[in-house]
Amino acid sequence: QTIVNQVSALKLMVDEFRDYARLPAAQLAPLDLNALADDVLRLYAAAGGRFAIHARLEPGLPPVMGDRTQLRQLIHNLVKNAVEATERVERPEIEVITEALALPDRAGAVRVMVRDNGGGFAPAVLARAFEPYVTNKPRGTGLGLAIVKKIVDEHGARIDVSNWGDASGRPVGAQISVLFTKLAKSEENRRLIATDS
Repeated sequence: QTIVNQVSALKLMVDEFRDYARLPAAQLAPLDLNALADDVLRLYAAAGGRFAIHARLEPGLPPVMGDRTQLRQLIHNLVKNAVEATERVERPEIEVITEALALPDRAGAVRVMVRDNGGGFAPAVLARAFEPYVTNKPRGTGLGLAIVKKIVDEHGARIDVSNWGDASGRPVGAQISVLFTKLAKSEENRRLIATDS
């Protein structure tokens, strides 16, 4: 069984390294982030598990300019990261949040955030969260967030990784948010997204 586990772990690392090394240039088109998040969450629901994933997806979210395959992988990697972080928590809780934001220096933005109650990142990991092979998980490859960062950069988006705490300041878990500022502008693009989804 140990050999099987080691082979599985090696295969996972090879697969994730391939994803990291061969990420193609993003093909941008108007996309509904809520629909992509819903697709990913349906897969996790079908797979089962002891974790609870709560979705708070803002209705009527403006479409972003994005690559469908890459953004689906981004959301999947963030949720997978949260699931793995809460494996040893008695009551694992994961939130997936989308919201539209008004920024003073831009027309608007869309944010997707994933947060968990898995205790948060160790300080040393938090400082190097996007570097390949940096992880605080016993079975982690340290490539999940590195892939996310490459996708974020391809989309001209911004990512923030932090820990969040309770009222007393005790760390509860990690939260990762990605801010997309490239939105579909025209009504034609909004119609395109309706026919594409």
